[in-house]
Amino acid sequence: MNKKNSLPLHILPETQFLAVDEQIAFGEHFINHRIDFYAIIWFTQDQDIHYIDFEPFPIKKNVVYLLAKNQVHSIPSQVLPNARIIVFSDDFFHALEEAQLKQLFLPFENEGISIPAEMIPYLENLFSLIIAEFQGDAEISLLIKYTSAFLLVLRRFAKQRSPMIYSNDTRIMKLLSLIEQHFREHQPVSFYADQIGLTPKRTNEILKEILAVSVSQLCQQLLLLESKRALYMGTLSVKEIAHQLGFSDQSYFSRFFRKHSGTTPEQFRKNFLDPDEL
Repeated sequence: MNKKNSLPLHILPETQFLAVDEQIAFGEHFINHRIDFYAIIWFTQDQDIHYIDFEPFPIKKNVVYLLAKNQVHSIPSQVLPNARIIVFSDDFFHALEEAQLKQLFLPFENEGISIPAEMIPYLENLFSLIIAEFQGDAEISLLIKYTSAFLLVLRRFAKQRSPMIYSNDTRIMKLLSLIEQHFREHQPVSFYADQIGLTPKRTNEILKEILAVSVSQLCQQLLLLESKRALYMGTLSVKEIAHQLGFSDQSYFSRFFRKHSGTTPEQFRKNFLDPDEL
């Protein structure tokens, strides 16, 4: 691949945590980039759209988006919208004690969370505590508690919007977490059913109640998404991507990709990396 077409990987400097209350970029701004951290983006003005893993979402005042590590984020504008931002590392993410908070960063639920008008001052106060601690002693244990409190409030609004996804049912939380971890190597429902102590039939029923898809269908959706991310990165060949994602050969991967996306891997890559040649 031509190096100039490689998708930038946006990484944190040598820190576990960063927070700002007026700008969206840390360091150089790339219109398209893949993130190597977790992010909470609270937009404070309206401005067209942004993309999370190739899907468009509106940039609206007082709407919060939660991005997980490895997601592709794109803001197709040189003028960045104002936003309050919190970003943190893997270590910080895994230090969050409440399992339900980690659900907020599942890569198959990217809709923004709207903050009710009456709750804006409350979350602004919480965010001010985060900023004050970050700019002061920056004690990680305290930043974890403040960030957890912020996410717990956000989860209330997310739960009102999608009650099944953000259920406190430990089986649901474990199932979604397992699928996110193992979709590359395990697509059959039996693997996940064994892990959560249910029959394959009941496991599929639970997931269909939440996301309207079976376990194998969700695994295929995540495989397609990871395929798109890898193609968009522009650093590996199609053959290398197929091998990395566990496909037996490139032709099988190409058939899978075309069936689920309507285009070939090569054409998808060309559309995103060489738009001037279309």
